[in-house]
Order: sequence, then structure tokens, then C-alpha cells
Amino acid sequence: MSVALVERLARCFWVGDREGAEELLHPQVRIEQPASLPHGGWHEGRDGMAEMGAAFARHWDRTIADPRVFGCGERVVQVTTQTWTAKATGRSATVDVVELFSFADGRIAEIRVFQQDTHALLETLHPPATPGGSG
Repeated sequence: MSVALVERLARCFWVGDREGAEELLHPQVRIEQPASLPHGGWHEGRDGMAEMGAAFARHWDRTIADPRVFGCGERVVQVTTQTWTAKATGRSATVDVVELFSFADGRIAEIRVFQQDTHALLETLHPPATPGGSG
């Protein structure tokens, strides 16, 4: 059941079904992104998740490919390959992203997100250094 919930959530996000995605989330869902990212830290509830998404969208567009979902006892792991493109610079980075899901009351209660290389993602926000320049 838990693997199926994560797969349904991924499909909802893929087709832009925000309402369908919200139905799969526990009302007190918590999501953690690396604190070094502009949308990082803990976000609580569906409103917190929406605020996190808006903060992300101010900086990047994203494509998600090759989702792999694995059941691990009471948790589920999803691994995707994501390309983030900075809106300000047009620069992109592709990284693998691991998400660890936990559940309560038949819904997704917590998502912890681990991007493979946050440094590379943050670098996309800055223009490339010019050769012989000061950066």
C-alpha cells in the first residue's frame, strides 16, 4: 500500500493534479529539504508544502525522470533523476534525488529529501565565472 501511495503521488505531480496529491498527504505532513537550499528546512502541513513549492519555483524549473520506488519495511524510498534549470541564468544541473517517505493513518506523513549535489544546484543560480575574471 505505501509503495502504491508514493507511486500515485508521483503520478499526481507528473500530471499537475495538485488536489489529487493533497488527498494522499496527511494533514500534518512534514517535508524536509536541505537547509542550504533557498526552499530548505522543515515545512509542515499542506500549506507549508505549498510555500516550499512556491519558494522553489521562484528559482528553478525542474524535470523529473526515471522514478524508482522501493518498499523498505514501514518506509518507502523513491529515487529520481532531476534536472534543475535556474530561471535567472538558464544554467542547469542534473542530480539524483532520494526521498524517504513515512506514513500515518494511511497517508504520507513525512518526506525527507536528499539531493545528490546541492552545491551543483546552487551554482546554477550564479552566472558562470568568466575566464581570467574575478568570478
